[in-house]
Amino acid sequence: MTATTAYRTVFISDTHLGMTGVRSATLLTFLHGLSCKTLYLVGDIVDGWALQRHWVWTETDDQVLETIFAQVARGTRVVYIPGNHDDMVRAVLPVERFAGIELRINDTLTLADGRRFYVTHGDQFDAVTNNMTWLSKFGHLIYEYYTAGMRQVARVPGLGWANNLPAQAKSLSKRIFQPQGAFERGLRREAAERNAVGAIAGHIHRPALNTKGGFTYANCGDWVESCTALVEDADGQLSLLYWSDEGLLEQKERVG
Repeated sequence: MTATTAYRTVFISDTHLGMTGVRSATLLTFLHGLSCKTLYLVGDIVDGWALQRHWVWTETDDQVLETIFAQVARGTRVVYIPGNHDDMVRAVLPVERFAGIELRINDTLTLADGRRFYVTHGDQFDAVTNNMTWLSKFGHLIYEYYTAGMRQVARVPGLGWANNLPAQAKSLSKRIFQPQGAFERGLRREAAERNAVGAIAGHIHRPALNTKGGFTYANCGDWVESCTALVEDADGQLSLLYWSDEGLLEQKERVG
């Protein structure tokens, strides 16, 4: 299977374009073959925090945005839900549409099988982002340069495992500063208020897709470490695609 498979809906988040060490070239290979009716950009697409510190914008980053706009031109519905790193988009949300892209603070959609899902970036459920912004920004600075450093280390023969260290470090920091399960519980409460049986988010860079107690939690993952996208097929079945420069690595219908 490749990205040329036609999907009903595709969700990607946390591409962090403009941040050192992102996998924008890998993302581009995914978008080039993508066919879907609706594409959700679930926040942190452009990393405003990183670009404020230093302007690192590549030709590949440009090509990613151009490919998304090409999807719009072909008739794909594109919905952009900004996150905390691209919160500058939230300032223009009253516009509701930019260059054919719909702008939403969050959204609710119904899958092909009738299930109702709440869609949001998810930073509002992160205790550190909400209550200690300075710590969140400092942590992101460390994360960016650590990620870029480990990318270089991983190029040494036999040290490919270094690519996994940034994700492990980020996961550890989240467990230290936020009670386990608090993020998912926040999503579940908000979804319940919208009569939704599931929630789709990004933000934490951990791909997930599981159902517990009748509630489905899905996380798109990211394009810094995991390189994952959440997809819905014509029957309403959700799954996670794990991508590489060579194409599809794996498809999972349950994660976590």
